[in-house]
Amino acid sequence: MKILYYTTSYHASHGGSIQSIEFFRHLDKDKSVEKYLFPETGKDSIKKPRKDNGIKSFLKKFGLFQAVSFFRRNRFYFSGLIKRIREVKPDVLILQMDSNFLQIDKLRKLFPDLLICAQINGSPFDEFYRNITFRNLFIKKQRHSYTKSDLNFFISDFSRQRIMGSDLDESRDKVIYNGTDISKFFPLPDKKEIREKLGYPEDKIIIGYIGTLDFHKKLLRLTEAFREIEKELPDTALVIIGDGPAYSKIHHFIKHYSLENKIILKGWIKHEQVNEHLNCFDIAVHHYANHYMNPLKIFEYLAAGLPVIAPDIDSVKKIFRNNEDLIISSEDNRFLKEDLLRLIENKDFREGLRNNHQTIERIAKKYTWDCYSQTIIQEINQKLNKSLEED
Repeated sequence: MKILYYTTSYHASHGGSIQSIEFFRHLDKDKSVEKYLFPETGKDSIKKPRKDNGIKSFLKKFGLFQAVSFFRRNRFYFSGLIKRIREVKPDVLILQMDSNFLQIDKLRKLFPDLLICAQINGSPFDEFYRNITFRNLFIKKQRHSYTKSDLNFFISDFSRQRIMGSDLDESRDKVIYNGTDISKFFPLPDKKEIREKLGYPEDKIIIGYIGTLDFHKKLLRLTEAFREIEKELPDTALVIIGDGPAYSKIHHFIKHYSLENKIILKGWIKHEQVNEHLNCFDIAVHHYANHYMNPLKIFEYLAAGLPVIAPDIDSVKKIFRNNEDLIISSEDNRFLKEDLLRLIENKDFREGLRNNHQTIERIAKKYTWDCYSQTIIQEINQKLNKSLEED
């Protein structure tokens, strides 16, 4: 079976790149699969996002500019993709969706016999294009486009229902949760030595966050909760690892409250360094996520054996048990400070969540990239076999 994987995130620096890299890598586990990547370094011109200047940032707020940008993005790579399909002649095309769903209908008309699968992590109209002119019309176009796929893979049931609505078809629209690589994320024995090596405070309880610093992740809620905690418990530190649009606001908050020695901004680190940094944390936090999401970091935190504060969203509540696997930060983070204090002050509870073997075993069994990839291959094989039977 020839699979052409079309992803604009493979060469990016956000969570979508991890999913695309790991999925494509784990396709090797199935010997029946012959895989191809588009766009591919060395063969194709890779479009890298340019840093916004002041004028572009200003224009992005306007709905008409967003509409022009949206149609422009739907032209990216399309002619090259058609050329690659004709060269490779795949049995299956898997598209990791960006904002380019309009391409699906065009591909269906050009290649009626090609099995088209969409890998959907959310809707662009919830974030990047949320102010687009005629938003409801674009949302209808999005739904219509996904009805033209043979298979759609969503990361949460919330996302599936929100995007597909009354057109939801369970034989086509599947929920497959993200995963992790347990060979990359695991508990390390000598945390004192690692802290010394990486420059972490050795004598403090360290609360840690790692990820892209996006505004929608509401990191100032975390810094504000920590500011209040630090007054009561000075032997604590907050470490934030990552970069992104919210970095300057977080940096300003730290300077404004003179917390330079308490809140440490580590910046961006290489993915292969993440596990060592995670093992320096006493508590890992991913307190907020949009409701359609299925955060990769939750799986990585837990695989590394950390007590975790997680967001109150559909996918987390369906997979994990509150107060047994992790703590779910309820009511829009209203009790985030109390959740943190509970883990800091109650050592027995914290240690009970740390290195929870049942949780780690469940992740290893059901929520790895190998499981994720194999589930997609199984769904594709079932669809191909059904098509053969109908023919």
